[in-house]
Order: sequence, then structure tokens, then C-alpha cells
Amino acid sequence: MAAKGPSMDLSSFQDIMTCILGILILIILLTGIDASQIVVLVATPKQASEDDRRPILFECRHNQLYRIDAEELKALCDAKTKELWKAADGNESEFLKSAAQVSIRVPGHRMDYAMSLTGRYLLYPDSTTPGYEFADYRKESKDDWFGSQIVKVNPYDQFVCFFVRPDSFRVFQEAWAVAWGKGCLIACELQQEKNPIILGDMSGDRLLPQ
Repeated sequence: MAAKGPSMDLSSFQDIMTCILGILILIILLTGIDASQIVVLVATPKQASEDDRRPILFECRHNQLYRIDAEELKALCDAKTKELWKAADGNESEFLKSAAQVSIRVPGHRMDYAMSLTGRYLLYPDSTTPGYEFADYRKESKDDWFGSQIVKVNPYDQFVCFFVRPDSFRVFQEAWAVAWGKGCLIACELQQEKNPIILGDMSGDRLLPQ
């Protein structure tokens, strides 16, 4: 009868495996506890409305104020598109050729119509129409031009945004004081002396500064 070899003692190996298994179970438990304590922040209707305020736009240039009516710009572009498309009789090449030669003028600005077809609105300074200057901003009332604009601002769903040129910090400070005194939220964007103002069509029905 053949002699049996020495037997193997597996108790140490079993102890190691037991420790590893215990550690794995502990990690799983801790991970589950951490996951259950994660707080998910959901915007309330009030927070959502604050982020969705519409801008009321003004440009400060030559120490004068110019209104930028985003709804008017969009309406003018839509009307011009219908006019040019009708004149081109549905011919896309003729339409684009005509569009490249068109610019739309509003008081204080000249807009690149062709660029508006891409959803971006470029406004170039046009000084043929003078802007608004305060006689005394401390006496500005709803009967004055800027005061009549500000009194219409609803601070719950609108804010006032100023595009400020380098030569117009004085009128910006005066306009800021008037708007702030009426409880308006205010933002400003610094502009180079001759650079166009760029507005982007962010939601399909409104224009926002970019």
C-alpha cells in the first residue's frame, strides 16, 4: 500500500478569504449609504423664472442712450425675408443674392440682414439718428424718454442690459441710477468703440446678448 503524502492545512487561506469577503461587504454597505444620502437639487418655479428673464436692451454710445428693441428687430427680419422670398419667386439663389445686399436700419443702428439668416443679429453703430441725453437724470420721470422705457420693465420676468462703449460711462452711470431706483435688475456688457453688437436667437422667439 502506497504511503500518503503530507496533508495541506488550508485554514490560513480560509481566514484570508473571510477577511477579504468581509471588507467587500463593508465597502458595498458604505457605498449604498452614501448613495442614499445624495441630494438632488431641482429648480423651483421661482428659480426657473429668475433664469428666464428677458433683457431690455440699451446701448450707451457718445454719452447717449439708444434703445435696442429685440422684438422689433426680429419682426423686421421676418418681414424682409417674406418680401425677398416673394420677389425671388421661390428661387433660393436669387433670394440669397438679394439678401447679401440688404441692410436694415433702425434708429441708432444698422443691422446685417444676411447674418440674421444664421440666427445671429449684428448691429453696427449708426449716428445719423441722435440718441437720448439726460437733462438731469435725478429728475427723470415716466414722462421722459428713458423713464417711460424703464417704468414698463417688469422686474419679475425682465432685466435691463446696457451695452457700454468706452466714451459713455457717464451716461451709463446715470441710466443705471434711474433703472436701479425703479427696482430693475441690471446687467452690462462692455463694447469696443466700433465693434458690432451681437445678439443671438437662443430660444427661437427672443434675442439675447452674446
